Amino acid sequence: MEMPESKYFEYKNFIVSDKRIIKNLTIAYRTWGKLNQDKDNAVLICHGYTNHHHALDEDIGWFNNLMGPGKALDTNKYFVICSNMLGSSFGTTGPKSIYDKTNKPYGSNFPKIINLDIINAQKHLVESLKIKKLHAALGYSFGGHLVYLWATEFPDSLCKIVSIAGSLDRWDVTKEKIELIEKPFSDCKNWNKGNFYELDDTEIKKALINYRINVLNHYGFGEYLKTQYNDQKDINAIIETSAKGWAEHFDPNSLIILRRANYKSSAFKKASKIKVPVLKILAKTDKVTNMKKGYETIDYLKSLNITCSLVELETKFGHYGPMVDSLEWSARLKNFIEDNII
Repeated sequence: MEMPESKYFEYKNFIVSDKRIIKNLTIAYRTWGKLNQDKDNAVLICHGYTNHHHALDEDIGWFNNLMGPGKALDTNKYFVICSNMLGSSFGTTGPKSIYDKTNKPYGSNFPKIINLDIINAQKHLVESLKIKKLHAALGYSFGGHLVYLWATEFPDSLCKIVSIAGSLDRWDVTKEKIELIEKPFSDCKNWNKGNFYELDDTEIKKALINYRINVLNHYGFGEYLKTQYNDQKDINAIIETSAKGWAEHFDPNSLIILRRANYKSSAFKKASKIKVPVLKILAKTDKVTNMKKGYETIDYLKSLNITCSLVELETKFGHYGPMVDSLEWSARLKNFIEDNII
């Protein structure tokens, strides 16, 4: 997987929740469209757990079906920002970055971040672009949870949110599930508690590829490929190639750090602070994000007199569905973004 060029924002002495300081925070990001004179047409996109900030790209863009000139998120009208989240592996400061105290990759020394640290880093980026209020914040999967945090932590900094296959709180992230993420890597002989960068990482890379293959199948990517190819061997080969390309860039430490960041992360208790309309998108076949929880979220937000709406997708492709079956909801997104209807 070849990664296109990014822009980079630098921030000095970023304080995270455990009170540690990242002396030189770097945020990798991309933008599309043009910021208008009033700076009120900016839209922030928050990517998923193992994804990247290249939301719109001919080869690796994961939001291509819904964003671009004339599409639901129209880049002729809106200035769209997507940043790689703190702790990830696609250019923003993470465990592979050099730690100033050792002059080596952070590895296990990376701060114990939480999701509020991730959105605080995003906020610094947005403010550096002289944007006082986002027209919208939109997020997929992990990012679909982050936009709820944006709405509760920075209620005056945005006009609306779109949560795609995301949840109000991360009830699904338990200590047991964190341990399940860690185990395949901790079992590798050169894992060294995550400080493996100067060691042979062949075994670790294999574990990472296997993880990705399982995730792609669980998310529904394999089901989608069945509509494009008849031979299961071809499908398996495509999934494996995709997993290998991803594993060239992604650090298993990031998997663990970002999973831990979600532990007990919730916008539930502060939901009454939400001042903006909410559009929630869920696929009925999604094995990752629970539809029952989606109904409960909408009922809860309505009980707080928050304007909100749930779009239930019929897609066969589960968690992957909102990205590929875009025709099911692109009109709803366009109307919501353009202030026509909820």
